[in-house]
Formats: sequence, structure tokens, C-alpha cells
Amino acid sequence: MKKFPFLAIALAVVVLGAITGFASKSQENQITRTQLREMLVQLGWEVTDIVKDAGKEKYSVKFTKNELDIPVGFEISPSNSYVWLTVNLGDAPKEPNAKCLELLRQNGKVQPTFFYITESGRLMAALAVENRGITNAVLRTRAETVSDNVGKTKTSWQG
Repeated sequence: MKKFPFLAIALAVVVLGAITGFASKSQENQITRTQLREMLVQLGWEVTDIVKDAGKEKYSVKFTKNELDIPVGFEISPSNSYVWLTVNLGDAPKEPNAKCLELLRQNGKVQPTFFYITESGRLMAALAVENRGITNAVLRTRAETVSDNVGKTKTSWQG
């Protein structure tokens, strides 16, 4: 009887240690906002600082696809769990119309890239990348993916 509480406490300590160790390992593999910018520069891209506020940094790199200049924004989510790649496509349609339906159809073709409308009425394309083990090669591939998808769907979202 007296051994049981000790075993329960020991087991709880082991489980808590494992959980804490997993959380720190996961966080060790995350890149910071400063590292994100450094990686973009290492890729040879011209980086523009869009937001400079500490903890909210956002960067932009321009890609050219299908005769379009496509500025892709790069930022780390407030939780640090994701690196978001976003493209501002201009004003969203004010009322549901055929363009909205076409964009929904395109979502099925270009996923995991997707189109959405912000609360301020901007039409966006986005791709979330889990912030774990990100390398320059991963960033390059994901940036090419989102910019390719924006370029090849231009007739669906352009005015």
C-alpha cells in the first residue's frame, strides 16, 4: 500500500519529463523570425521588410510567374508553429459571384495553397508550412509552389 503513491509519483515524473522533452525538441527545430530572414537572404532573394515590429516581422520576396510579379510575404505565426507564405491579390469581390465559385474550385486544384478573403476585404492566396525542421530547400520549394499556383490561376482571380 505505501509503495503505490511513490510509484504513481514516479510515473507522473517520467511522463511529465517525456512531454517536456518532446515540447523542447519541437521548439528546438523551429526557426525564429531573424533566422527566417537570414534564410531568405541565403537563398539569394532580394528581401523587403514589410513589418519591422519585434515579434511581428514580415518579409517579402518577389517572384515572376506567368508574366506576373508576385510578391510573396513570409511571416511566422504568433504561436511560432507555422511559417505563412501569403500573396495579396487585391480587393475581393463585394458580392458572391462566378469568380468566388471559380476560386473555390481552384482551391481543390492548388491545395495546400488556398484562396481566402480577409476581414478587411482583401483577396489572398496562402500556404502554411509547419515550423519544424525548415531548411532553405523547404522554403524554396514552398515559395515556388505558392507563386506557381498564383501565376497559373491568374484568370480566376484577376479583375
